[in-house]
Amino acid sequence: MNIPNDFIEQVVNPFVTDKLEKSYKNDKEYQRRKKDENLIYQKLTDSLSEKQLQQLENYFTASISASARKEALTYVQGMKDLLELLRCLSK
Repeated sequence: MNIPNDFIEQVVNPFVTDKLEKSYKNDKEYQRRKKDENLIYQKLTDSLSEKQLQQLENYFTASISASARKEALTYVQGMKDLLELLRCLSK
């Protein structure tokens, strides 16, 4: 059976965000790091002008978007690799 590469991504993507969100929510180390991140962000933004703050927000929007896409691609690639491994083992 030959499954197109984008098929796995289309099937898995709806579940990626939900599964990762649950993992993050339950990971104490991640929660601690997010708290640290938020404190640093607050200190930084308190010292910026409106223009600087907007530029920083634009940067973070682009950065977070790229990171989210990278996470999704990594998750899907892991699924593809697992499928390929299962195919190899079944031969």
